[in-house]
Amino acid sequence: MNEKNPFRLDELPPEHPLRQQPFTVPDGYFDQLPSRVQARATRKPKPAFSISWSWQRTAASLAGASLIAVLVWQTLPQRQESLGNDALVGVSDEVIAAYLDDQGVDPYELADSQQIHSSLGSDTTAIQFLNVAPADIQRLIEEQNLTNTQNIGS
Repeated sequence: MNEKNPFRLDELPPEHPLRQQPFTVPDGYFDQLPSRVQARATRKPKPAFSISWSWQRTAASLAGASLIAVLVWQTLPQRQESLGNDALVGVSDEVIAAYLDDQGVDPYELADSQQIHSSLGSDTTAIQFLNVAPADIQRLIEEQNLTNTQNIGS
């Protein structure tokens, strides 16, 4: 068993190795230490990242932002508003039919399109756009009913 023998350093002789300083410092180190610490504490640390202003950097930033704005402006599709009621008044039906034919649009598919029906609204609205008299519509319905009853009877 290891017994601890208490001792005091000042009771040891000055030549004893435990009384010797294990480290050495330069002469006057502790005299200059407070002023060196204070000088470091008052000195402002250098920032890790800093941006300085220059006209070249400003011009390059503006040019880059302008380029991005132009590219966005050119690549965004333009929104086309619906045409007003009076926009096609001066265009004849033949010109419209020729345009649709050039575009490869089948007029029968266009007439059956749900988009046309929803844009026209109610049935009465569609009749107003057709410029057809209600008496003519009634006459055509009656003729169609007569034709259907004759086909069923035969």
